[in-house]
Parts: sequence; C-alpha cells; structure tokens
Amino acid sequence: MTGAPAPYCMANDNIIQLLLILNLVGIAYALLMNGTGILERTKCIFYYENKSTPYNDRTHITRICNTLLDFQFIFYATIVATAIVDEHCFDITSRNSLQVTGTLAAMFTAFLLIKRAMHTIVNNILYTKGINEEWNSFYFFATKLWGFTLAPAALAILFLPGIPLKYVEIYSILTLVLHIYAIIKGAYKIIFTKKCIYVDIFLYLCALEFLPIAIVWKTILQLGDFITIKI
Repeated sequence: MTGAPAPYCMANDNIIQLLLILNLVGIAYALLMNGTGILERTKCIFYYENKSTPYNDRTHITRICNTLLDFQFIFYATIVATAIVDEHCFDITSRNSLQVTGTLAAMFTAFLLIKRAMHTIVNNILYTKGINEEWNSFYFFATKLWGFTLAPAALAILFLPGIPLKYVEIYSILTLVLHIYAIIKGAYKIIFTKKCIYVDIFLYLCALEFLPIAIVWKTILQLGDFITIKI
C-alpha cells in the first residue's frame, strides 16, 4: 500500500537549489558585464526627467544580460507563486511539486512573451518607432526590476520557512504597487501628453497591465483543480 506523499519543501528541492545558484551566477554576470547600464536604468526608472535618457537595450544592456534578468524575474515570481498556491489553493507534495513549479514557470515565461507581443502590436499602431522603442525598453526593464524587488520575498520563502506567508504576500503586493507606480510615471514622461492624461493611462494600463495580471492570478487559482485531478 502506497503511503501519503511527503509534504513539499522548496528549500530542500535540489532543482530549486540548482536554479537559485544559476540565477545568482547569472545576476552576477549581468552586473559584471553591464553593471553601469543596469544601475543607470534603475535610477532613471524613478528619476526620469527627459527623453534624452538612453533606454536602448542593444546599446546599454546586451541581449544575454537581458535574458538573464528575465530569468531572475521568472524564477523569483515562480517561487512566490508556488508558496501562495501551497498556502491557498492545494497542498503541494513531493509527487506534484515538479509539475506545479514547472507550470508556474512556463506561465510566467508566457506572461513576458505575450506582454511583449501585445506592447509591440499596440505601440506600433499608436506611437512612432522612436517612442515605441524607448517605451518598450523602459517598460521591460521595469519588469526586470520587479524581479529584483521580489528577490527578498523568494529568499525568505526558501531560507526562512517559519516566516508567516502573509508577510511575504504583503511585501509582494507592495512590489506590485511600486512596479505600477513606475510604469505610470514612465508612461506619463514617454508616451502620453498632458491632454487626457488620466483617461489615456487608465485605459492603457487596463488593457496591457491590469488585464494580464488578472489573467495570471486567475490561472494560479485554477491551477489547483488541474493539478489535483491530474496527480
């Protein structure tokens, strides 16, 4: 007779530990190769004053560094989402842990790819090529920066297993609020005029920011039914 599956602990997951090491090595490499550009962009996310500030990915941050920064967002977001699923949706066990974390990682990867496609299509219609390139560069670096801000929450989950999850959730929500604030401020400076500014930003954010996030959250909540049935 098969016993009950053991409870899942991410801190003891060899795959998670390996990915964490690879992620830290990747971040170190990105900072070593493009540290000045990364720090400059981080500062400009919150202190963007004029359109002469450079945001071109190909000039200031190499493609491989951009990919590594995208990976750290996916990794940290997956860790946080896995803990939320385990707490609020269903118990993750040693049997279904790989399927859950793999599904969540694939979901956040798709999230980035779909958002990039949506931004490219919409912005090519609404704005000039120069504005489109500058805004995409600003927006997706802000998303990478969101990954950095999620790092403390993810590391707390991995190395402080006794910490109440509600603190992690509150912190993660605050990082989302900070991310949206940066996006609104950047949108105001780069792509919107002062005319009808609030209506434009609200509609734009609903279509390209709030809706994708709501879809991701709904998918996370429904993931429990799928995994429970399949495992």
